[in-house]
Amino acid sequence: MQLVSLQLKNFRCFEEVIFNFKSPIILIEGDNGSGKTSILEALHYLGYLKSFRTHIAKELIKIEKSSFFIKATFKDDLQTTEIQAGLAGKKRLVKINQKSILSFKELLNSYRVITLTEEDLDLVKLGPENRRNFLDQYILLTNASFLQTCKKYKQILDNRNKILQNQVFDQEVYLIWTKQLWEQSQIIRDLRRTILQNIEIELNDLLNIYIDKNCLVNLKYEDKEGSWSSFDNFLNNKNNLLASEKYLGKSMFGSHLDDFHIYFKNKKSRAFASRGQQKLLVLLVKIAQINILKKEGYQNIIFLLDDFITDLDQKNISILSTALLSLKNQLIFTCPISNGYLKELLVSKNAQIIQIDINDPK
Repeated sequence: MQLVSLQLKNFRCFEEVIFNFKSPIILIEGDNGSGKTSILEALHYLGYLKSFRTHIAKELIKIEKSSFFIKATFKDDLQTTEIQAGLAGKKRLVKINQKSILSFKELLNSYRVITLTEEDLDLVKLGPENRRNFLDQYILLTNASFLQTCKKYKQILDNRNKILQNQVFDQEVYLIWTKQLWEQSQIIRDLRRTILQNIEIELNDLLNIYIDKNCLVNLKYEDKEGSWSSFDNFLNNKNNLLASEKYLGKSMFGSHLDDFHIYFKNKKSRAFASRGQQKLLVLLVKIAQINILKKEGYQNIIFLLDDFITDLDQKNISILSTALLSLKNQLIFTCPISNGYLKELLVSKNAQIIQIDINDPK
């Protein structure tokens, strides 16, 4: 399946515009502020029903407008599929082929998108929340019911925190919520560990093929309270848990506090990898994701790359472009007009070039 057109109305800087895509490789170029990233943001929104730049949907609406509309058209050898999403006030409407959808699973059955931006370097550079979100978002791409798992976990966590903050403490209710939080954490951790193990295997295969046979990456999951065989075993070894939680007024264990570490050449990449190496790792992690999705039977995947590799040297751009093209999925790049090598390389691969004029975003 290939994206063939994108219509935007009152989305970010665009008033009303239609982009036609005629190639599996697209390069969108333009000056800063011209709207390149907003095009990718719209495609990302259609995949996740949220932006990668803001959690507030109304910020996507063009200034002085009251709603936005996005419609993407996809084609393969057998059919044409239209996905559209709109927001007016607090009301959101999502349709596939003019039929309103009721679940995220219906959307996943039609379209999956992997997005790579400069902010994805936070996967290496910043704190554990970024890495947890990465794993959870990826699990969602293969298991739409995981959204309900996360909602249930948040509900348990919120109720448990209320107990800890209540002036009248109920020990029995506290233990009920504690057990539920522990059990739900194990479910989430098992899913995260499986995904992480699969990514590590695929990532090392990619390093072996494209970079260096001697380079190895280890992805190590870490839960704060350690591993316990049962809830009773956990509780019996946490004698000070209640006292510290009552003092702080919040839960001090659970999968919402977990992390994973990326070891590159047996060293933590956050501290020892150069910026170029960090970029390399993050890009290969995204390629590994797509490879795993395809092995599991998901083929309708578009990879969006927002000006991520243009600042690398020509050798690395060439190597990484080879890895990207090997995916045989539709690739949509953005880059500044001033960048020449990536454009030259992609044109040699019959890429379509779309130029965005900052003075005429329509």
